[in-house]
Amino acid sequence: MKDVKFAHYLFLILIAAATIACGSNTNNLANSTVVNINAANSQPAATPADGSAEAQIPAPEILVADLYKHHDAKKSPFFQKKDRALVDKFFTKPLADLIWKDSNGAVGEIGAIDFDPLYDAQDTDIKNFVVGKSEIKGETANVVADFTNFGEKKSIFFAIKQVGGSWKIDDIKYGKQGSLLKMFKDHFATLPEKEGGLSGEFEGKYQVGATSCTVKPVKMAFEIKWAKGSGTEMFFYKEGNTFESEESDGKTNRFVFDDVNYNSGTFYRGDGATFPVSRAN
Repeated sequence: MKDVKFAHYLFLILIAAATIACGSNTNNLANSTVVNINAANSQPAATPADGSAEAQIPAPEILVADLYKHHDAKKSPFFQKKDRALVDKFFTKPLADLIWKDSNGAVGEIGAIDFDPLYDAQDTDIKNFVVGKSEIKGETANVVADFTNFGEKKSIFFAIKQVGGSWKIDDIKYGKQGSLLKMFKDHFATLPEKEGGLSGEFEGKYQVGATSCTVKPVKMAFEIKWAKGSGTEMFFYKEGNTFESEESDGKTNRFVFDDVNYNSGTFYRGDGATFPVSRAN
């Protein structure tokens, strides 16, 4: 009788153990399934959705504020003689060319800018300075900078254009006093033409490395006649201060000048060789 009871007791123990083991395995499987689903559906928090918005260029007023920041920190694009890239950062090419030309004129020549172009004054004591929010119309914008100078309220107006995916200042206006662009044009119109081909155009005689060439404007092109060699080579204006030849065997030659008067620069030959360029008097 004791043996029967013992056998029955052992049987109950085995059934209980099996039940516990089965439940444990079921829970482990369930937990494992949840982890795998979460892993499959997880995405980095910063992953952008498909068709994300295009990058936005900084607003025009940010350009104006940055210009004042550079100017006040004595790193102004005005009066630059070395850093042409700083001038091009803020201004459209027509205005940048005039600013650069005015800064790099002949020694002793009085420039068009004889005042602070961002405050329209000779002396400054600036307070309450504010750059207003831009008014944008298509690819043009207007920004106003307001301040007081020695207690007098003043406003400077910036005409801005979108060029190559960024905003550039096209003119600075001073109300009744006119604009920076007009001051430059009026100033250069009064200067006498320079002699010896130094007219600020790509023409005349140039020294290119150990040889020389003569440049003659022909309609929309520039005819280059080399001192060493025969025939002529036609060049065309590209952008900035660059002139490029017609393509030959997949290669082109380029004149890239350092200044808007085309007095000095570098000649890039199609085979990769480079030569210094200077205007020959």
